[in-house]
Amino acid sequence: MIKKIVSLCLILVVSIASFAQNLPSLYKKVNSSIVVIKTVNNVSAGKGDKQKVSTEGGLGSGVLISDDGLIWTASHVVHSADKVAVKFTDGDIYEAEVLSSNPLADVALIKVLGDFQLNKKHIAVIGNSDEMSIGEDIFVIGAPLGVEQTLTKGIISGRISPEKIGNDFAQVEYLQTDAAINQGNSGGPMFNMKGEVIGIASFILSQSGSSAGLGFGTTSNIAKKVLMDQPNLWTGMEFLILSDELAEVFNLPQEAGLLVLSVTSKGLGSKMGLRGGYMKAVIEGQEMLIGGDVILEVAGIQLNSSEGMKMLRNKMSTFKKGETYLVKYLRAGEVRMKAMLHK
Repeated sequence: MIKKIVSLCLILVVSIASFAQNLPSLYKKVNSSIVVIKTVNNVSAGKGDKQKVSTEGGLGSGVLISDDGLIWTASHVVHSADKVAVKFTDGDIYEAEVLSSNPLADVALIKVLGDFQLNKKHIAVIGNSDEMSIGEDIFVIGAPLGVEQTLTKGIISGRISPEKIGNDFAQVEYLQTDAAINQGNSGGPMFNMKGEVIGIASFILSQSGSSAGLGFGTTSNIAKKVLMDQPNLWTGMEFLILSDELAEVFNLPQEAGLLVLSVTSKGLGSKMGLRGGYMKAVIEGQEMLIGGDVILEVAGIQLNSSEGMKMLRNKMSTFKKGETYLVKYLRAGEVRMKAMLHK
């Protein structure tokens, strides 16, 4: 029995030592795939003036996944951005464009603009998140609070389905970790001990607003599915699903719709001519900008749920250049229709 205990202790010591020895070399191998993302968002001043706009800066992280400058990040980092810039560890700075963004899964795909030079930048390998088990070691690299190339380590604490967190989250699976994640880590990669990306840092649960050991990342398999295996779609809008009591409060002509909170100067929302909110309000404890359009239908599909967004994404992938579709929306109590030309 004593021999078994001694043997077990030796195994644990060797495992811990192996982890400590491997982590520095893994960091050195993969850290040049990490980018710092800075954004510029032009949003309503929120004081009841439709015309007055304020400029806000955003900060996040991302990971290079191809030799032509494709980068994974979190949707909330770039979804409503008018300008996006990425900075690599070698000092290279590029403008980037949003190719696809899925707010429901909180993942986005952006691409470097211009003549991208790979040089010695590392291209991250995408791992299989389904193979990760609770208790396995992982590490996260990002720019928490703007401190670039910060490394934190921990374990997979759990696999969390959205119904365990709240109804505002998409029907996807998250990896929970005790590795420290703070503002600025969003969009940064979660690596397994092979140096493979198995998640994208998304959000934390904290009463103080700082890391409390409850960090969550969208799994790499979900990110791959919605960003690489499905048609690209970037609405460039922040929105809120109005249903049940909220649908009644906003006097919708149907059971639900999408309240447009903000619209970037780029993306599908801008092409549709939709307007975002301009007046700050708190409804049932939730802060939001109201006064914007409420989208009722696009191409005959009611946008009243995450399923509706998926249906629209799939339908738009079948449109041919020059084909038209109708957008139905509510503005100032009036239902309007607009014909859009697919380009």
